[in-house]
Amino acid sequence: MIKEYKVLKRSNMWSTEKLRKEVEDTLNRVSKEGWEVVSVAFGSSSSSGMSTAMITISR
Repeated sequence: MIKEYKVLKRSNMWSTEKLRKEVEDTLNRVSKEGWEVVSVAFGSSSSSGMSTAMITISR
């Protein structure tokens, strides 16, 4: 069977705490759907104030 990968992007302009909660909720949801979390990376843009998380999952 071929392994399938997806990259999910979550962003929030106002609150890193809201982004953290959104990422946590996403991780719990995809885990219940049978996906394995490969990696989670956070970044931010100093010019726009946008915080972003990239989540890589596979199954």
